[in-house]
Amino acid sequence: MNITQRQSFLAICGLVIVGALLFSAFALLNGVMTSAAIGAGSAMLASLVLVAYLRGWQYAPHVLVILLAPLTVYSTQDAETVFRTSTLIAPSMALVLLSPRWVVGMTIATTLLMGMRVGWSGPYVDPLNLMGVAFVVGVMLLARAILNTTMRQSEEARQRAEESQAVAEAQAAALAEANATQQAQLEEQRRLLALVTTLETPAVSLADGVLFAPVVGHLDTRRSAALTSRLLEAAYDGRAHHVIIDISGVATVDTAVAKTLLDTARALRLLGCRVTLSGISAEVALTLTRQGVGLDDIITVRSPQEALA
Repeated sequence: MNITQRQSFLAICGLVIVGALLFSAFALLNGVMTSAAIGAGSAMLASLVLVAYLRGWQYAPHVLVILLAPLTVYSTQDAETVFRTSTLIAPSMALVLLSPRWVVGMTIATTLLMGMRVGWSGPYVDPLNLMGVAFVVGVMLLARAILNTTMRQSEEARQRAEESQAVAEAQAAALAEANATQQAQLEEQRRLLALVTTLETPAVSLADGVLFAPVVGHLDTRRSAALTSRLLEAAYDGRAHHVIIDISGVATVDTAVAKTLLDTARALRLLGCRVTLSGISAEVALTLTRQGVGLDDIITVRSPQEALA
């Protein structure tokens, strides 16, 4: 159960008021008017302290603890002959509401007031009893020190946990941001790759059902697969019946390039397209002849204009 300092003060103040009223009532029943007046006055003072605390007066706990010292001293019965633990009430309240210095101060003040009341004789000035009071107060202070240490360690642990959580949240946010940035970069790379693939193997519609595909640069394995895929997709989507592949921009045409062109032509014919190869230079024709590469399955022309004508 968690109890705040405010709740503790309100509870103690309520107990003091009720206790003072009961003490006053019992004293009144026994005909001890002085004690009844002291009890009633203490209840009134405690009520005023409570009202002041509720209005925000920060010194209300101090006044309440100071008020408890004379109240417990003068309400103790048979103080001249019997040692009672009521002298520890004010130090105990100081332990709960105030600091250890107040505990020591209220112990000394209560002892002095009790000694004045009994005329410096009796059990309240007996060295053994005073040693017992000192021992109890020492244990109270030790318990308060242990409690403060535990609370401080708990607070430090809570702060470390909050800092760790904040660091973890910051790292998670940074990781999420990095992931988002990486995903954006990957999407941009995919878009650029798609653009590069489109630019590497463009397919332009020259007329109704006629596609023109200029090939520039060297045809490696990747570009060969992209060329075939791009032309098949464009021919199917455009319902093309004639595809003109221009290789005037290809630097060299060897056996591998010729095989790629033949495979592409066969795939396009499966879609019902006629394939025409244009742009074969004299050097390329001589190279293919020397290598024994034939393009018998493909119609060849010198230029795209001739293919259209």
